[in-house]
Amino acid sequence: MIRTIASIAALGLLISCGDGNPFFPLPEDDSDPSVSNIYATEANDEATLNNLVYLDQGTADPADDVLRVNNLPFDGTDANSGGYTPMAGADLQNNFTVFESPVLSERRYFAVFRRTTSSQVLAAGTGDYVNFGYGGAAAHRLNATTDMPASGEYVYTGEYAAVRITTLDGGRDDVEYITGAARLSVDIADFDITGAVEGVINNRRLFDSFGTYIGDLDDFVSLATAEIDFENQLTLMSTANGYDFDSEDLTAGQWQAIFTGPDAEEIAGFVFLEGTVATGSDDDEVRETGVFIVVRP
Repeated sequence: MIRTIASIAALGLLISCGDGNPFFPLPEDDSDPSVSNIYATEANDEATLNNLVYLDQGTADPADDVLRVNNLPFDGTDANSGGYTPMAGADLQNNFTVFESPVLSERRYFAVFRRTTSSQVLAAGTGDYVNFGYGGAAAHRLNATTDMPASGEYVYTGEYAAVRITTLDGGRDDVEYITGAARLSVDIADFDITGAVEGVINNRRLFDSFGTYIGDLDDFVSLATAEIDFENQLTLMSTANGYDFDSEDLTAGQWQAIFTGPDAEEIAGFVFLEGTVATGSDDDEVRETGVFIVVRP
């Protein structure tokens, strides 16, 4: 789809630089040093998100939750003030919650978030740029140590959620959410030294920017085999690909995950994909930034 200069000006959109990190130097990660964190910063120059802090407001109402998301420009927050809050009325029909940056922020960012006793994950993006703009993903281990199994093969299952940005109309209309079922297979002993993890994300469903269900998607995401870093209890980054049910390659990117829980009973991770998919009557460029938490029975 071709945009005229006039239409771009009318939408008030900006072009993100896309050729390197625009913020130098990056702020230090000021989260608890006992927590292990991975970010999608190596997947793309515009995946600049590099810290996530959950602020417990001390109430029983989830609508009071606040997230402090670091290193996304013009989101109305900084390291010491502001925060993302749950979006009223949004329902992804799973355990993920939609969060949004402050209403008066210069750029509106939207995120999907989930937190368990052992893990927390977040993916974020904005439609306020001509191209995909800034965003990113985080997966955190919330306990200091994880004891990995010494041998065996295991299957982990759980939930996935993503923010998908198109280059279609601009602004909030470029933002959608995707949910799905995530399944990871883990072999601790083979390969001999590194072990192996691979998986799939299917049963994918599409939601609009307000968190309203649109329909099911005829595609799936394959997570290629990754090696295990046993010293840090995480997987090395590996490739990810999105396919339709006719095995046509739609999107491509990377994924990574971290083992969490006292006995590595959970895995938390992110998926970063770009490519071309059918959106309505057109084929459009999309970026999908997703996160998952899966559990071993």
